[in-house]
Amino acid sequence: MVDSGGDLAPTALGELMPWAVRGIRTGRSWVLGADPEVLEERWRRLAAAAPAQRAELFELSRSRTPDSAVAALPGLGGKATTRRLSREPGPRPPLVRVRHRPLDRAWLLADHRLLDQARPELWRAAGPQQRYLLVQPLAAAAASGSSAPTTTVAAELPVDQRVTVHPLHRRPEGDEPNLAPGLLRCLTRTLAVKVTPIDVLAWTAALTARPDAPRRADGSPLVPLPRSAATWAEGLALGHRLLELHTFARPGLRLPDGRRTFIRQAVDRQPAGLDYDAETETLLLGEGRLAPVAPAAGESPALREWFAERTAFRTAPSGTLQALGLTSWPQRAGTELIELAATLAHLAELRPAQDALARDGGPWLGREELTSAGVLPVLPAARRPASVLGSLDEGPEGQYALL
Repeated sequence: MVDSGGDLAPTALGELMPWAVRGIRTGRSWVLGADPEVLEERWRRLAAAAPAQRAELFELSRSRTPDSAVAALPGLGGKATTRRLSREPGPRPPLVRVRHRPLDRAWLLADHRLLDQARPELWRAAGPQQRYLLVQPLAAAAASGSSAPTTTVAAELPVDQRVTVHPLHRRPEGDEPNLAPGLLRCLTRTLAVKVTPIDVLAWTAALTARPDAPRRADGSPLVPLPRSAATWAEGLALGHRLLELHTFARPGLRLPDGRRTFIRQAVDRQPAGLDYDAETETLLLGEGRLAPVAPAAGESPALREWFAERTAFRTAPSGTLQALGLTSWPQRAGTELIELAATLAHLAELRPAQDALARDGGPWLGREELTSAGVLPVLPAARRPASVLGSLDEGPEGQYALL
């Protein structure tokens, strides 16, 4: 379905959450990893290397070299130096939890000197209340198959330059929602219930966090808005459940049928591969065994991508920082894998309800009504990040800009 521009055409995500930016682009894979201790060792080797070797280990790009002069990343409280890396590596940068794949978390060496496109505007708006709606590109969605959701929600900064990021809030305090002006007022009046920013995010996830959700020609997912309070309540219950799952807010999650997955046989070495036995509902990692694992999870490409990220160092060129990795399989990896498998099973169980909501949830608000309410068209200022924030950003070589 493509937005035809008529009154009955659904609104697009870019009209409801107008400020959007691409995800962070690292430019070098070694700054990202599943294991904090590996990143610490990579940094130690880079900082201890002679200048010529440091440049080689760094992996130069057009955007970054060890001689690049850049400002500090906002929001880190002065924990990282802004001196040129070739001159003064400084202490190890902070390790920040990030979202790398749609449902995969990793750690990042948070240093602007190491990142090709760090998206400082995202760092400025990061905070404990922040949530990010991530839109997968059309090409990536087609390549990964029909099981891949169009959008996912993350609580961590997104490190993937392919995704389009719609933050829920424009400021770190969470007191300025990234929503079209007048949207909350319009929905509250129409539905006769108080509507909050997180409710809008939950509703949006219920409609778009599913495979093959309709989009506009520019790739922005379509988000119809209901007239019925009952439909809204149904969508919110579904959407808030999705937010919990996407942000891993419930550790120790059981399978939908109440069973719990256990490590039946420990993984004591780096497994050569990952496989799934559907007959016994067992996930196979070398000699390791995890069961029960629901088929919706065991056969999901997301598990293969998760595993590939944690074993990619084995195929990296010798002598590079990316080739540094753990020689044994960490216990936390098994815990994370169980958590991911349970999450995938629950998401699969919710998809029929999502499809039914999109199919039967109408009638929807028309564009003419949203225009009359002042929601549409979106003002240009709403598409830009917040212009005034409460802290100064340190510039290159420790200087501050004069404002």
